[in-house]
Amino acid sequence: MVSGTRLLPALAIFCATAFGQQVGDPSPAFDVASVKLTQYRRPLEGPSYSYVKIVSPGRLVASNASLYECIEWAYQIKEYQFSGPEWLKSGGQNYDIEGVAPPETSPVQMRLMLQKLLTERFDMKVHHESRTLPVYDLLVAKNGPKLEPANTDGQAGFSSAGGRMVSQRATMAGFASWLSREVDHPVINKTDLTGFFAIKLEWIREGDSPSIFAALQEQLGLKLQAARAPVDILIVDRAQRIPTAN
Repeated sequence: MVSGTRLLPALAIFCATAFGQQVGDPSPAFDVASVKLTQYRRPLEGPSYSYVKIVSPGRLVASNASLYECIEWAYQIKEYQFSGPEWLKSGGQNYDIEGVAPPETSPVQMRLMLQKLLTERFDMKVHHESRTLPVYDLLVAKNGPKLEPANTDGQAGFSSAGGRMVSQRATMAGFASWLSREVDHPVINKTDLTGFFAIKLEWIREGDSPSIFAALQEQLGLKLQAARAPVDILIVDRAQRIPTAN
């Protein structure tokens, strides 16, 4: 996604809280919400801008986003956890969404609110099931880990660009989740390493070496080992292209 220069005004292996709502659970809703067809059309080739994010406390904005991008954010899924009609990703129609809630609303609650909004406005029905898929186990390599403890005031999260990633404060579970996007497979933390670590990793995306697999062993003393395991999959049974009116 490439960030745009303006906001369009109308508008675990995932998070169990956001994804695992049971029928009959109370569903939080935005105080005010708008869902509209975007007037911007994505180019057939080259970059385009779109995003789904909390832009300020209690305010969610999706700009020029496909329905899949909204679903991905709302349910905190990765692409390998999704199954549904192809048009959800590349149907040629994108959406501008804005939802407003009290400023103290947590990000988890905002995701639940977007789930409810998508269900109502797009007449969307989803369910999830477990499928056994190829995964990678994140393990400690033969010679042991090469990890630095995090500074107590280090900033959590991951910053990455190209073949370089830096985190001032990360758990192994968080690192495994980040790795899953790079290798396009679920990554399961089996290192038994606890606490927070400062992590820096550099690799070459294309070429002979170092691949991210080799870089993990050489730089961090960790390794990825192929395996198979049950993975939760979000399945979209139905959804309308045109949302109901505001």
